[in-house]
Amino acid sequence: MEHHNMSNSVIRVGVIGADTKASWAGASHIPALAAQPQFTLAAVATRHEESARSAAAAFGAERWFADPYELIGDPSIDLVTVAVKVPAHRDLVLAALAAKKAVYSESPLGATLAETEEMADAAGSLHTAIGLQGRFNPSVRRAAEIITQGRLGRLLSARVTATTFGNGPESVRAYEYFDKAASGAGFLTIAAGHVLDVVEAVLGDITEIDARTEILWPQVMLADTGTITDREVPDHLDAIAKTSSGTPVGV
Repeated sequence: MEHHNMSNSVIRVGVIGADTKASWAGASHIPALAAQPQFTLAAVATRHEESARSAAAAFGAERWFADPYELIGDPSIDLVTVAVKVPAHRDLVLAALAAKKAVYSESPLGATLAETEEMADAAGSLHTAIGLQGRFNPSVRRAAEIITQGRLGRLLSARVTATTFGNGPESVRAYEYFDKAASGAGFLTIAAGHVLDVVEAVLGDITEIDARTEILWPQVMLADTGTITDREVPDHLDAIAKTSSGTPVGV
């Protein structure tokens, strides 16, 4: 099959994790790709043939794979999107990079810092991105533009307060995954990661940080099952940071 490279006008995307029932890929990536004429959904992959077939039909993909590594190895795919649970990121991302594909991985990139650094080192000069989409929100981009233009003068300080779902005393079974350390997808790596990335987008890179974390709710009631689960990762963060713009920020 002829290889399509990134210099062509249309970038052929393969999405790993494009499940029709419940997936970030189906809710976010697929509609975004459909709205951009420079991309085409060339293939989808899930763990099972039935769901892969269904995803291809539902999303209009040209091809489907029940083995994500076959998608990665397909020479017609230019860009591989990894939209599966975090523990599976490393092997898929490294395989895609080894195949010299551009890679878009959901955030957080790795389940641990070591995994993240390993993947970053392997990327080399390939086109890569992590799904920290907050910095592309029009309001965030406008705020960064106003500050860069100096229209607010010297910023003496900034304060960010953010909350997110699933981190209080009650949750649901589908979110129990986020409370387990082995998932690599807890409050700090997902929620706080997105917030701190927005801070950097507006105020510049964080150059120094002091922080404290807490587990305010060590046991969580799963409302839909009535069971109690242990929360293994922090559900609260207080941080004081210095940014490259010189503006201190409290989060």
